[in-house]
Amino acid sequence: MTDSLFEIDTPEGQAPLQHMPITDEQVAQLRAAFADAGINEQKERKAVIESCVVRPVNSLRDLHAADAHRVLSLIRQRKEARPKIVGGSAWDNREEETWIDRL
Repeated sequence: MTDSLFEIDTPEGQAPLQHMPITDEQVAQLRAAFADAGINEQKERKAVIESCVVRPVNSLRDLHAADAHRVLSLIRQRKEARPKIVGGSAWDNREEETWIDRL
């Protein structure tokens, strides 16, 4: 037994929560969140995940259950941060300034 104030006792034979494997339900939630946020490219998905867990990840199955919660939160934040397109054309709703705008 350690003298740490914040040590969480886990039953013997059970992994600590941060090392529990990701569940099938969490994998489905991550895939749905990526699709809902419009993050469809595999490279972009991997970049989002690795920026959150700060380690290389080859597939969703490499994540831990606790990682899935953090990644889901990040995906939701990114989705909410995107500007909402209310109306107008793609030209009116562009984010970057073009050479025509500088004339």
